[in-house]
Amino acid sequence: MKNLTSALLLLIVVTFSSMGFSPDDDYTNESISKISGAYLEGKLDFENPVMVDVDKDGDFDALKFDDGNVSYYKNMGTSENPSFVLENENYETYSRTFFVDPKIPYPMFFADKDSDGDMDMFVVRDKEYNKQQQKFEYKVNNAENSMDLSTGTLITIILVLVIVLLVLAIVR
Repeated sequence: MKNLTSALLLLIVVTFSSMGFSPDDDYTNESISKISGAYLEGKLDFENPVMVDVDKDGDFDALKFDDGNVSYYKNMGTSENPSFVLENENYETYSRTFFVDPKIPYPMFFADKDSDGDMDMFVVRDKEYNKQQQKFEYKVNNAENSMDLSTGTLITIILVLVIVLLVLAIVR
């Protein structure tokens, strides 16, 4: 199931387009790993946000996918010390065609990894506590975006793939 999830998440990024980003920033697995704790630990009241610079101000904002609705949380803090405020509870909507609400399986960051002007996907797969440094370390995987589709199309594709994941999990 984990391999299927990984394959579907990699497929998602192939369809992802620019929603907004700081073109001067290049991100790596290591840089996303370093900032993950600041964005994911106790900053939001929901799990597995999709982090993207929606307002193009140089820091990551949060999107929450829930019950046919996408909510937008603006980062009012900094990149190093984010603080999220609900900006738009109805940022985007999607149709639920399955009786179970699809959930994003992992926290995700979308940023330009290779300076090609489009968003690439970083998935925060695991976190482990480092006793020596007394902090959590995050394991990050990424995938390169190679297509250019609209944000609405991306959200639809993500949700369809999550539904396929849920159907496959139920069938097994």
